[in-house]
Amino acid sequence: MQVSIKNIIKEIMPLILLILIIGGIWFGATTIIKNDTPFFVVSSGSMKPILEVGDIIVVSGRNEYEQLEVGDIIVFTLPTDSKRVIVHRINSIDKEAARGIEIKTKGDNNPNVDGWTVLEKNYIGTVITSIPSVGKITIWLSPPVNYYIIFFVIIVLLTNEVKRKEK
Repeated sequence: MQVSIKNIIKEIMPLILLILIIGGIWFGATTIIKNDTPFFVVSSGSMKPILEVGDIIVVSGRNEYEQLEVGDIIVFTLPTDSKRVIVHRINSIDKEAARGIEIKTKGDNNPNVDGWTVLEKNYIGTVITSIPSVGKITIWLSPPVNYYIIFFVIIVLLTNEVKRKEK
């Protein structure tokens, strides 16, 4: 069986179109919202009932740190661990602090104000909306489940290729 360029292009065209569409959506979102990372998946229940585990939140970088107000829901890196991203509501703002503006936050579902202080360098953006439950698939597809799915897909593809070559 001879493989032609036309057949290869015909088979990969849907994938190329999907990549272009997703890239266009991402580029449009980052440009309009002015944030390099405009989407996050809620991974804890600290903001219940406003935000549930698995909700996708859309985060805008338009709000300048100085313009934030008590009650805003913000996304920030944990001051003690910059690899962790937190979504909490602003509880208080100290504009007279020695280190610049300092923000205290609290999860709506948490009994106490957080023990850390959010500084401008930690601030990522403000939550502008959420899409309920859509992010649950990303939580479900986290390791090791995603590895099993990839392994299964590879086995199916290899099996189909072997069957096709046998014909």
